[in-house]
Amino acid sequence: MNVEEHVEAVGQDDWFVRAAGMVGDLGNPFYREERERDVWNEASAVGLQLVLWLGLAAAAGMVWLGGAPALPYAIVVFVIVGAGSGVGLLYAHRLGVRVSATGRVLRLRLVPYVALVVLFLFGALRAAPSSGFGASFVGGMAVGGVAGVLTLAWSGIRARRNKQLDNS
Repeated sequence: MNVEEHVEAVGQDDWFVRAAGMVGDLGNPFYREERERDVWNEASAVGLQLVLWLGLAAAAGMVWLGGAPALPYAIVVFVIVGAGSGVGLLYAHRLGVRVSATGRVLRLRLVPYVALVVLFLFGALRAAPSSGFGASFVGGMAVGGVAGVLTLAWSGIRARRNKQLDNS
């Protein structure tokens, strides 16, 4: 089932899903053959994970090696990586797939991501000017990063607890 069929099946006429389908060219006849679609989805997931790893590593490296002059560029890379990941999660959510509901949010594969985010945030705090907009921006970004990590942990714990309750 491609996105067009799914949207029609659940009766959603969501502008975001339609826009994402256009950007992803999801109406292409290529997606009609199930095996090719599955292989492409897996290949896309591998590619996305690599981009996330490299983007976070590049942003962390920029702030630690480049210091304050590299901070704006590192923040742009960080935001781009976050936007790509966020759009994917939002798309799945709009089509009824709740990533946090799977009970598999807290996985060991997330540890390197969290480590890279923490490394980036500490590097950004170290490289940020001591006063002015840059300091406030990076401070807010650090607070938001900590809140995001805590939300991820809470979501994973809650999903596991719900799964255990469902199984009992």
